Amino acid sequence: MIRINRAVYHDKVMGCWLGKNAGGTLGEPLEEKFGREEMYHVDWYPLLPEGGIPNDDLELQLIWLQLILQKGPGITPADMAQAWMDCIAYNFDEYGLSKENMQKGLLPPVCGWHNNAFKDCMGSPIRSEIWACLAPGCMKTAARYAWQDAIADHGGGESVYGEIFNAVLESAAFIMDDKFRLLEIALSSIPKTSLTYRSVRRSIENYKKGMAYEDNRNDLMNTFYNPIAQYSPLNLGFQTIGWLYGKDFGDAICKAVNCGWDTDCTGATLGAVLGIIGGASALPEKWIAPLGYEIATNMSTGGIRNLTAPTDIRELTDVVCREAEKVTRYWGCGIEFTDDPCPEGGEYNEDAEIPPLELPWLEDYKPNALSYPLGTLEAEVRYDKDAAVTGDRASKLTVVLSNPHPVEKNIEVCFRMPEGFTAELVKCANGRGEKSKGQNGEKFVLKAWGETRLEIEVSAAAGAVRDSNRGYIIFQTEGWPAVPAVPLVLLGGSRWLVSELYEGKHLEEACGLNEEEVFKTQPEGFREVWRTGNDLELSACFKKQGIVYALHYIYSREERDVVLGVPNNGRMKLFLNGKLLHRTVMQVPLRANLGNGGAQGDGSNYKVTRLEKGMNQILIKLENDITLKEGQKSHFTIGGMSEVCTKNHGMPVLDIRRTVFPWEDHL
Repeated sequence: MIRINRAVYHDKVMGCWLGKNAGGTLGEPLEEKFGREEMYHVDWYPLLPEGGIPNDDLELQLIWLQLILQKGPGITPADMAQAWMDCIAYNFDEYGLSKENMQKGLLPPVCGWHNNAFKDCMGSPIRSEIWACLAPGCMKTAARYAWQDAIADHGGGESVYGEIFNAVLESAAFIMDDKFRLLEIALSSIPKTSLTYRSVRRSIENYKKGMAYEDNRNDLMNTFYNPIAQYSPLNLGFQTIGWLYGKDFGDAICKAVNCGWDTDCTGATLGAVLGIIGGASALPEKWIAPLGYEIATNMSTGGIRNLTAPTDIRELTDVVCREAEKVTRYWGCGIEFTDDPCPEGGEYNEDAEIPPLELPWLEDYKPNALSYPLGTLEAEVRYDKDAAVTGDRASKLTVVLSNPHPVEKNIEVCFRMPEGFTAELVKCANGRGEKSKGQNGEKFVLKAWGETRLEIEVSAAAGAVRDSNRGYIIFQTEGWPAVPAVPLVLLGGSRWLVSELYEGKHLEEACGLNEEEVFKTQPEGFREVWRTGNDLELSACFKKQGIVYALHYIYSREERDVVLGVPNNGRMKLFLNGKLLHRTVMQVPLRANLGNGGAQGDGSNYKVTRLEKGMNQILIKLENDITLKEGQKSHFTIGGMSEVCTKNHGMPVLDIRRTVFPWEDHL
């Protein structure tokens, strides 16, 4: 049992939000799309509007508090996915990519895992404070909430470990204040093999060796380099550096921000940590007073919507403190809130050994799997390499079916799939013999307390593939109540025609192909390829310097404004319906989002345009850069346009066809 004084706890929660707001406001004006090798040198807010700067780091956590207030402490990842749809209009990077997956039918963690180039980025580590404040001193509970949060838009990514690390550190900061003990317990909650663990550990080791602040920063940058400014393992290391070298609150958040990369995130998280440790009463008025107590949000401009949680930090703190007593009771955390005096923060033996924080559910977590408790049975659907279906190969899935009862069961399985699809049970391994034919499908025996693996292959004709393809697996158990059908969702792949390499050619040179032609038949020398996501996967085509063309068709039921992007690390020209639409403005690293903000996407390879009703031809001319060690990388993305504001640009585009050619009769 840990005893926490209510007044001290209240002060720490308020300090968390005030510190978060200060660090985010400090770093937000400096955030860029790509990390820069030069350090910043700020010692005060570069921009200071009244009330601070709106920041998704803070306002998204108001949505999670609102969800807890509505649903209670036992929220699920599916509840959080629904909150994304109801309340969050942002489409930055992983937000837009995961929301597209959600809208097409995928649930967490698969919606964060499939076709997501940003699952190692900072979208989730920045959302940790609400879980720590609701579970002070209950590190396992805070970690569990953080995991549920992170997998929605970062399934399978380093960012899941980043949010768990932050939530555990901040939860522990309510009952202890030694920075090295806090870092150790937070590190014990994530795998030692993760890049997040290695980055934070290296920053600590460098500090203890006596390495200078700037040298430590540069060592981490070189060791864990990624050009994307929001890359989370590097940012977690920079956040730690700011804390280790900071002389006081202001110096610490400035040092974190001056390391660069995702400056608002590192400053905001460190500000929150220091706010929890010292409480609001210890925060310097110089940094806090100019911001006031009202959290600036983007609700009026369309970033978030349907928000009912308080935005006044004083009211927010009161609500969180009341709700924390319910949360800790619900989970049996062993926390006693009291009005009696007790040690700073609570009762905790500062000299005790810190055991590793065991999180068995994290060890069992599979980012490519969805679980369905059915009562009579339990099913886990595991996707293979992706969650897509294409017309050139069968999509493989594994269903792990468990019998949670002491009675053997006779089971028949069948499938209900869209027209043009076939699903086949190719193997059943259950230790009681192979499958046999039943009246409606395949039959097999599932032993008491047993488990079987069903290997399934789904195939589809090219013309049958839609952007979302939904079927069902139906289990009939002889002599037992009926169970719900298990959803089987496969997103549509995209179909392309790719040319041979025009060796030695450059972007502005002719290659013998009429680039302004609207093709009526398949061009000579082009071969058909399918893609399961946005990645064009053309690196194998570029064995030498030269040009490769990629030809694609989009069928739209209506005219619509979109953001078309060909993010790549070389150079490109983009043609729409036979007309040159855009070319690379400047060569940049690959940053493959749906296109967002005033300088769409990566600031170089995106263009706002209009799709015609009916068939639209996309022709991409790509030139590689043979000097790049990582080889040619390129994606193709389609983002929708918001009528509200540019913060929503890059929204998912639904109900289009990307699997038919105009000379085919498949529409």
